[in-house]
This record gives sequence, structure tokens and C-alpha cells, in this order.
Amino acid sequence: MSDNILSKTIRDLKHSATEEVDNLVKRMRQEGVDDIVSLGVGEPCFDTPDNIKQAAVEALWAGETKYQPTNGSFELRKEICEKLRKKNHISADVDDIIVTAGGKFGIYLAFQAVLEKGDQVMILDPAWVSYEPGAKMAGADVVRISTNAERGFQPDLEAIRANMNSAVKIVVVNSPCNPTGTVYQRSAIREISQLAKEYGALLLSDEVYEYQIYEGEHYSPASEFDHVITVNAFSKSHAMTGWRLGYVTGPKDVLKGMIKIYQHSTSCVTAFAQHGGIEALQKRKSDQAAMVMLEGYRERRALMIELIKKSNYLELRILPQGAFYCFPSYTLNMPSLDLSQSLLQEAHVATVPGSAFGTCGEGCLRFSYATTLEDIREAFERMEVFFKTHY
Repeated sequence: MSDNILSKTIRDLKHSATEEVDNLVKRMRQEGVDDIVSLGVGEPCFDTPDNIKQAAVEALWAGETKYQPTNGSFELRKEICEKLRKKNHISADVDDIIVTAGGKFGIYLAFQAVLEKGDQVMILDPAWVSYEPGAKMAGADVVRISTNAERGFQPDLEAIRANMNSAVKIVVVNSPCNPTGTVYQRSAIREISQLAKEYGALLLSDEVYEYQIYEGEHYSPASEFDHVITVNAFSKSHAMTGWRLGYVTGPKDVLKGMIKIYQHSTSCVTAFAQHGGIEALQKRKSDQAAMVMLEGYRERRALMIELIKKSNYLELRILPQGAFYCFPSYTLNMPSLDLSQSLLQEAHVATVPGSAFGTCGEGCLRFSYATTLEDIREAFERMEVFFKTHY
């Protein structure tokens, strides 16, 4: 059957580059290629803490297998409110929280609830791969605002102001940023928030990497502004990617619209998984585990930075301040997609091409250091051999 059966919007939609890299690695391993070293996956290398897993197991055996309220269990939403108050200085009632199937689904719901044809979404390039497709699925156009390493990948406030207009309905801010690892300055986020408000736009603050900060400080704009949609998840903070457990808070009208879509799509998040989220927020053991992970990432980050600096073919013009990625440029005269594919096919090292994150990412590769120290060393040894061969 021809793919013309699909809508034009979906036909024109690109696959997620990060998901495709991960899927290709898994397929190659199934086919017998057993020596792949992956720097491509945006997933914690640590397992979910045992106490969180145990809480979900106990809930499962206790019969927590039924439908939950669409916006999430009362107890989990109560814990999220307390976390937002203490850590993010955001005041939210229990009814102002929606528990979602991961942070990504929260963004999808927000876009679907707010956007329509003729609207625009402003994102900072390079940006996570799913913002633009999410906007396009809702019928909106995308305005990409370039950032660059020379300015530390910090937002270009003048360019943002020059491109603001009445069609912009959502401005997306992701700090710490995937793929660059940049932690945006508080003053910059505040100015973007104020500018969005002046034009009647919403600010969507994607804060899923707030636990992975090594330099600088995390700032949640919803602590000061009332037009902010805050998206977060347990995926990175507590190594719960496969649990699909996220949450959103924001203006009440937006949340009401999101609930309508939610009710007619996935209905709710898995019941016993929500008990894992409660344990993650309630217990000191969970906080201690998160800190152990952070120190593990800090060690891996230091090693990767050291190896990039030693390379004759890679340059890291800005050190990552958060998340668990490095975003170096390279000296080979080759598009990043071709380079990434060649590294996987010839050196069996998985990376993500910088072009997947926007035109500003061309000439760069995204390396994840959410893997073992041994794999990081091995990956760089192989890449150096590859670069010498192809330079």
C-alpha cells in the first residue's frame, strides 16, 4: 500500500534521529554485531533505584492494576506539588498537576491543546529533536532561533525579540539543554518569559534535566510567571525512562484542554508505575540515589571532556554545564549524518548527528556520557583510529 494513505503532515514528518540511532544499534546487536559502543542514547546508564522498583512491585501485588484518574493519582500529584514548591519554588494545587506518560507526552498534549494552523512555535536551535515535529503535528509552523558556541549556546535575546509576533503562541526553553548541555542564565530565561508574555504567548519550560547540573543553577520561570507550562519527568532524575512517567503544570485553561485530549488517547498512566513515582519523591533513599547518579555523571563528564581535548579531530568550544551530553564540532569535511553513520558502520560507535538538532548543529556530533567509563574510553580509541584513517 502506498504511503499516500497517510496524511501529508505525517508523510512529511521525520523520524526521531535519537530513537532511530538507538533502534539501529539494537537491530545490529540482534543481527550479531556484539561490539557496538553507544554514545548515542539519551538514557541514564544507572538502573532505577531498588526502593522505587519495590514500591511498584508491592503496588502491583496489592491490586493497583486498574484505571487511574486521567490527571494522575491524588497522592502522586500531592507529592509533585510538594516537590515543585520546595525545589522549583512553584506554587501549584493538586488539581494543577497532570501526570503524563513521560515528559514527551506532556509536551505533545500541550502543543495539541494550544496550537492550530497559522500558529508558530519558537525554539532555540540546536534543540531536542521532538519539539518541531510536535508543533507540526498540531498544525503549527516553527521559528528556529540560532544559538552558537561562541556565545556559549546561550539564547540570542535580540534575535528572539526580532522574531516575536502575534502568531507565536509558544516559546520553548529547555534548560539544561539537550543537546548542548547549556544551563541558560536566569536573566535570559526571565527576559524570554517577559517577552513571551508581552506578545500573549505561552512559555513551555522543559526541565527534565534539572537534576543533572554541574555548573550554574536551575531556574524555573513558573516560580515568577503565570503563563508558563512546566514539563518534567522521572526519566532522567531517577533513571525511570521505561516507566513513562512525567508531569506538567501550567495555566488552568491549558491543563483543561490537555485533559480532554488525554481522555481520548491514553486515558491515564499505569497505576503501579505511579507508586514508583510516589516513592521517588517521598523517600530520602531516592534523593540519595539521585545524588550518586549525579556524581557518576560528573566523573564521566570529566573523562569525556579530557578525551575530546586530547583529540586532534574534535573541539569542545563550550563545556556542558548540565544534562549528560557533549556537543563537540569536528574537523572532517563531512556532513554530520554521514559521519555518524560511518562511525557506526565502520567503528561500531553510535553517536547522534548534530544536524538532527537543527541547522546550528551541523558540523557537530552529540556524545552521551551516560554509559560506562570503559565504554567512553573504548569509543574514543575507535573514533581516533577512524579519524586518522579518513582525515
